Amino acid sequence: MPATTVDCDAVFFDLRDTLGDVDRPGHLALYRPSTEKLLDAMRELVGLRVGVITNLPADVSSEQGHRMIAEAVVSESNGSTVHLADILDPQGIVINHEARLDKPDPAIYHYAADQMHVPIERCLFVGENLIEVLAAQAAGMHGLLKPSPPGKEFQPAVITRQGESVEDSGRAFEEALEQEHLLGERIFGCGSRIVRGLEAVERVEDIPPGVYTAMGMFVYVLTNFADQAHLKAEEAIVPLAVARGMPPDAARWMFDQHDQARAYWEAIRVAWRRIQNGDPRDVAFAISDFRRCTESFVRLFRAHAVRENDELYPELGRRLTDADDATVLSIVHHTGPPDIGPYAAIVGAMEEALDTAGIEDAPAGGKA
Repeated sequence: MPATTVDCDAVFFDLRDTLGDVDRPGHLALYRPSTEKLLDAMRELVGLRVGVITNLPADVSSEQGHRMIAEAVVSESNGSTVHLADILDPQGIVINHEARLDKPDPAIYHYAADQMHVPIERCLFVGENLIEVLAAQAAGMHGLLKPSPPGKEFQPAVITRQGESVEDSGRAFEEALEQEHLLGERIFGCGSRIVRGLEAVERVEDIPPGVYTAMGMFVYVLTNFADQAHLKAEEAIVPLAVARGMPPDAARWMFDQHDQARAYWEAIRVAWRRIQNGDPRDVAFAISDFRRCTESFVRLFRAHAVRENDELYPELGRRLTDADDATVLSIVHHTGPPDIGPYAAIVGAMEEALDTAGIEDAPAGGKA
């Protein structure tokens, strides 16, 4: 019998690539808004108890896993934050280290059902990994494969407004772009640390290896994610809101600052090329240019992201209809990568490289 028609009492989800991205060790960035809507449907519409079955790597402890689940943000509205642990049944959190079993061992699915005190034949496992889904079925659970990357199954549907406030339109596109801003904040932090790592440096051989690695990754992320994906997605939304009555001037500052950022990025790319060329009579100037342009970009875009979150996105959302929101969310996913996980992984590697160099971010309110 298909899993969608069976009478179940509990559903277990895989975490990584099913409900969200583990973008750095011990941190789960849930897919928004699709994960929230999926979990709400399971609990409120279907009435299932919700759990997770996850394999953590050897260097991430069970305690870190529980903290990761407790801190993963499902939704934020009107000053209230819902975390994943608030939605899960406490008996349904199954971590391989505690079970002493790993997926796809069929025994871990029996363990999960026993923990929830639900017969295994009345449990459903949902994950993006076909082998794990088949293993759950072999163990006696119902299994359902969920597409990854996320959100595709939600794009054609009209997504109604939720959590509207002065600084939040409640639109799905806003959730998606603000999640990208969370990655952007980590990019800004790396840029700030690179600036600090280049202070008083005038020769390539004096650049700490971790800083040099981070510089190359910084240029890559700016070129392939920030410019080609995020900025272009934002710029594609504005004309639709203008067609719905938003004054064009309301977004002019965004376009101006995007162009300014692109100018900084091109200067950073040229400076990086000059650093790699290593001309002894030019490299000191190239390092200085890389540092100063990065500092200016970080300072501008930290403020830029806040203004977009609190001012522009709500204004765009107020102009769009529910159907527009679904269309815009599809545009966001088609303009940029359907899954920002690879770029989050590069940012994580950049952070690790800066950690090895011992470079910390500037204090809050300090210079980039």
